[in-house]
Amino acid sequence: MSSLIVDKCYYTQLALHSLLQLNGQHQKDILSLKDINELQATCNFLTPELIFVNEDCFTSDATSGHALRAVIDAHPGTLFFVFISKENLNYQNYVPIRKNIIILSKSIGTTTIYQLIAHNLHLSRTGETEQSLDLTPVSLSRTESSILKMWMSGLNTQIISEHLNIKQKTVASHKGNIKRKVKTHNKQAIYHVVKLTDILTSGMFVGRVQPLRPASEPDEFTVPFG
Repeated sequence: MSSLIVDKCYYTQLALHSLLQLNGQHQKDILSLKDINELQATCNFLTPELIFVNEDCFTSDATSGHALRAVIDAHPGTLFFVFISKENLNYQNYVPIRKNIIILSKSIGTTTIYQLIAHNLHLSRTGETEQSLDLTPVSLSRTESSILKMWMSGLNTQIISEHLNIKQKTVASHKGNIKRKVKTHNKQAIYHVVKLTDILTSGMFVGRVQPLRPASEPDEFTVPFG
C-alpha cells in the first residue's frame, strides 16, 4: 500500500517520509505530488492508505477544493491528514472531522503524528484498536451548532443568549464544550477548522435529537459561515 504527500514544503515532505518509513512503509511506496490535480490523477490507479495534504494546496481556489473533496468521497478507506498552514493560529492539536479525515497543525508534536500514522497502519493490518488516541469525529449538539454559527459571525454571549432565550451561563457552557471538542480555546482556530470542514465535507456532524428512541448515527448538517 502507498502513501501520498501533497505539500510544497520540502522539510514537511522529508519529515513525513521518515515517519512513514519508521512505521514500516517502503520508500518506493511514498509519493510526493505537486498539486491536487496530480493527486486526483494518481488516485485513479492507486488506493493509498494515507494521504497528507497542506491546506495551501486547495484553499486558494474552489476547483482544487472540489477536486480534493471528490478524492475523499471516492476513497472512504483512505485516511486523509489535512495540515493547517497558518502558524499565527497558535493551534497545536488534531481534530478528526470524519472517520477518514483528520485536521491537524504542523506545530503538532512529532510523537503525536507518529502515533496517528502508526494507529492507522496498525488498524489496516490487524484490525485492533489503539486505546491511547481519540479518533472519534467531532459531533455538535443542535444548540452547540446554532451557538457556533452565531459566535463565529461575531455575536457576543449576551446577544446569543437573548436570541436563543437561554441563560448567558448556558451559552458559556456550550462554548466551553465546543472548545473542548475542537481542542482549542482560540476562536480563530475554531473558525478555521470549521471552514476547512465545510470545504472537505458537508459540514460538522450535528447529533439528532430523538428522546423516545435510542440515539442513532448523527445527521450531517452544514454549519455555513460567510
